[in-house]
Amino acid sequence: MRRRRRWAAAALIAAVIVIGLWSPLWAPLWRASVVVLDVYSSAIYGANYAASITPEPRRTEEHMTLVDEDVRVTWWIPGAGTRHAAMLVVNGATPFGNDDPETARVSEALARAGYLVMLPQFAFLTDARLERSAPLKVDAAFAAMLRRPDVDPERAGAFGFSVGGGVLFAAAGITGGALARAKYLGALGAFFDIRSYLASVVSGTQLRGGRLERWTPDPEARLKLPLGAAEALGDAADRETVTAAIRASGGPLDPSAPAGLGDEARALWRALSATTYADAIAALDALPGGLRDTYATLSPATRWADIKAPVYWLHDEGDRFEPVSEAESASGAPHEGGTTLHLTRLLSHAAALSQGARQEDAAFWIRELSGLLGFALSVLRRAG
Repeated sequence: MRRRRRWAAAALIAAVIVIGLWSPLWAPLWRASVVVLDVYSSAIYGANYAASITPEPRRTEEHMTLVDEDVRVTWWIPGAGTRHAAMLVVNGATPFGNDDPETARVSEALARAGYLVMLPQFAFLTDARLERSAPLKVDAAFAAMLRRPDVDPERAGAFGFSVGGGVLFAAAGITGGALARAKYLGALGAFFDIRSYLASVVSGTQLRGGRLERWTPDPEARLKLPLGAAEALGDAADRETVTAAIRASGGPLDPSAPAGLGDEARALWRALSATTYADAIAALDALPGGLRDTYATLSPATRWADIKAPVYWLHDEGDRFEPVSEAESASGAPHEGGTTLHLTRLLSHAAALSQGARQEDAAFWIRELSGLLGFALSVLRRAG
């Protein structure tokens, strides 16, 4: 089995080298091949085969203020050239922030392929909070990236991981925002609507093709998403009561809310303690205006029709953090730029490899890697 995987990797390396010889004509394919080779040679063998055929990128750090938040920003700058196509990368809800190895791996791969990468570390993501100002902060980061003299604003886009992908799409719908200038938007795993995402997590079901089916969220998602939802409560005492109960249970709540909670917290408790998808949706729709508006602001579905850039959405078919139904709902919703959805079995949510993928045969690897190469080519062709 290992020999088959090595054969598949060797074939990919050979293809990258051949394409590289023709890079003046096939530049987007060359760049996409470098990204896939970098990520998967590192993930499979712990050795970056792309490093031997690409200039070493430069990594720098700085802090900047984005909508009143002091944000650590990591830059990956290509090792060749003076003016670059650029990509804003938005992390998932990882406590490691910009030190998350999966995000760093992809960011370096993009820089090796010739893209200047900006990675801001937002507290709402490291703390896993549903924060109403989050889309504004993401949009401000994109605006800051465009101001760099070594960035070509006509070749700039953005890509988000997991929850960060959902917030990115929400930011792209802001009227008059900087992301209206993006040439493309992409995500690896993301959500489309906070309502349906929360309903899937608390009920253990997802709505696909008009029918409910079982879906088992990862324990981390079962805990973090309800916590994030509760962090949006306006009353500090209620917020502490609800989040403490969620942490104590690992996510599920008893139907009986504690005495003394305010109306907003009691309404959210009903939603988070629901056991069916329909009951959760009904309770979320009945939330008081302020909380309901916060969730709507964070949901790409609210302004999806206003997104003008093409959207490229990559999703793990067996994703246990964000159900694939979120991606399918987005791909069926119209907007000017259109949506390209690619489902894969090679990934594990936002990680490069699922455990089961390592046991698959060469045909699986060739099929999945070629699919990812095609997806990367579609995105990077738009990137210029």
